[in-house]
Amino acid sequence: MSLKHLSKDLTSYDLLKALAVLLMLVDHTGHYFFPDDEWWRVWGRFCVPIWFFLIGYARSRDLGPRLWGGALILVIASGASGMGFFPLNILATIIILRLALDPVMIRVMRGPQHLWQISAILLFLVLPSSYLFEYGTLAFVMAMYGWLVRHQMEYEFGSKYKQLFFFLAVGSFVFLQSLFFAFDPQQIMVVSGGTLLVMTALMFFKPLTFVGTGQGVVGVLLAPFRILGRYTLEIYVVHLLLFKAAGVMFYPERFHLWDWHLVMVDSFESAISGL
Repeated sequence: MSLKHLSKDLTSYDLLKALAVLLMLVDHTGHYFFPDDEWWRVWGRFCVPIWFFLIGYARSRDLGPRLWGGALILVIASGASGMGFFPLNILATIIILRLALDPVMIRVMRGPQHLWQISAILLFLVLPSSYLFEYGTLAFVMAMYGWLVRHQMEYEFGSKYKQLFFFLAVGSFVFLQSLFFAFDPQQIMVVSGGTLLVMTALMFFKPLTFVGTGQGVVGVLLAPFRILGRYTLEIYVVHLLLFKAAGVMFYPERFHLWDWHLVMVDSFESAISGL
């Protein structure tokens, strides 16, 4: 459904996406401008489960030109700013998820053996795939949790799978973020507790419309949440273009204009954490 056909009333999607956008901005601010202060990245980590959960939870698998165009623009911008073409940005990851998630889940839901076999393969491929597209196959693990929350009542063992996958998703995400970032013990505890809290809240997510929140003074006050929640793609592309430009201008020791590289990975962190 296009944005112009959406209700002016606030929805639970708007609120969740707005939260994810704000956390994402914190994360990217830390990456681009405060690389020595890991606390920015700690708080920013919590946007990742939300994004991939929503991809899995959604019924739509839209692959419109806006998504492809945004992904291409950011690939070129990353290359031009010396950050390398690979790993491909998260929009490319979303495209891959929307193409492959449903076929994967059809096989997963055939029985427990398929669930664990596919999960093991995805986790095994996290490292190599993270050099190709952001978050690699960890994105599938997180999105599969969202799919199971949405479809659990459609399968006899759907609720059991959801509970099992909750622990798999939380555990794998916390372990890999702790591995790829230079977090101290306190930061690891925050990431662990925050991820557990976010994933637990997502388990109870429902599509809701808050009637009357799009009119009058209330509508004006809540307008920022609607904007953040309904223009996430545009916000993502524009803010990264601005951040990359600022990086080239003010931090030439880190961002090198027209210094083209196929892959620019200084550490495992940049391969998995996103640019």
